[in-house]
Amino acid sequence: MGALATDARWQLFVCGFAGACSAELVTSPLDLVKTRLQLATELGRAPPRAGYSAGWLGALRAVARDEGVAELYRGLPPALLRQASYGTLRVGSYEPAKAALECAGVAPGLPLKLLAGTLCGGAAAGLCCPTDVAKVRMQADGLAGRRRYAGALHALRSIYAAEGLRGLYGGAVPTMQRAAVVAAVELASYDELKEQLVRRLGLGAADAGTHLLASVSAGFLSALAASPADVLKSRLMNQPRDASTGRGLLYASALDCLRQSVRAEGVRALWKGLWPSFARSGPHCVVNFFVIEQLRNRFFAPPAKAAAVPAS
Repeated sequence: MGALATDARWQLFVCGFAGACSAELVTSPLDLVKTRLQLATELGRAPPRAGYSAGWLGALRAVARDEGVAELYRGLPPALLRQASYGTLRVGSYEPAKAALECAGVAPGLPLKLLAGTLCGGAAAGLCCPTDVAKVRMQADGLAGRRRYAGALHALRSIYAAEGLRGLYGGAVPTMQRAAVVAAVELASYDELKEQLVRRLGLGAADAGTHLLASVSAGFLSALAASPADVLKSRLMNQPRDASTGRGLLYASALDCLRQSVRAEGVRALWKGLWPSFARSGPHCVVNFFVIEQLRNRFFAPPAKAAAVPAS
């Protein structure tokens, strides 16, 4: 039995939906700050306000002070829409993907878990890219002191009307790369760490302490691994585009964005927003997996299997 398995396949999709949306509600302000920090000094430009050069806590205070506390939740509607689709799909398809890979001849173990997470995360992100574009654009609005969109649906309609499908799928490549890395590291490490905590330390598979240790570790590892792709994703999604062709006006591709960013700001630019990313991904993982585990153990996991040690 896998660490996230349920009695019926549809039940894991329900768990994924509840966990992803709950976690987004808790961590949305930190996601906004992470995105702002990734964009504030893009290509070496001066930060828009002093707070943005004082780290993520300074940026958090600057947004709350200058724009109001409500601004910290700017972009929440498309973020929830994204989690309702992307978050649901990547978690719900993880255990089925593992089972399919085993049937295809992949040996059980950590490599199988990483491969399953990669496939689930990349595919889900590709399908749900437009909601991510809308979220990033709405979060970035405060950097220029403007409000381009009234809400998630208005953002999606406006982007499509002005830029076509290329606008809605701007940054799709690094988005899928980031999501593949995040899902691979986060899901596989949670799965593996939970199994090892149960097997080697004798912790209970249904214990909150087991879920906390595994989810915090998974959150840090995923933030560290995904930061470069996350920076590129934010910049490609936020860049202005030619109205007639939909082509980006700053970057020609993800590789061009990588080259320009490193040339102008150094390699450290690829880890801008790392600490707010972890400050978000840590609680995000904890809330996400806690809700998933509570639903599994209370409603969906068969009693005999819920207490069993997860198989590798």
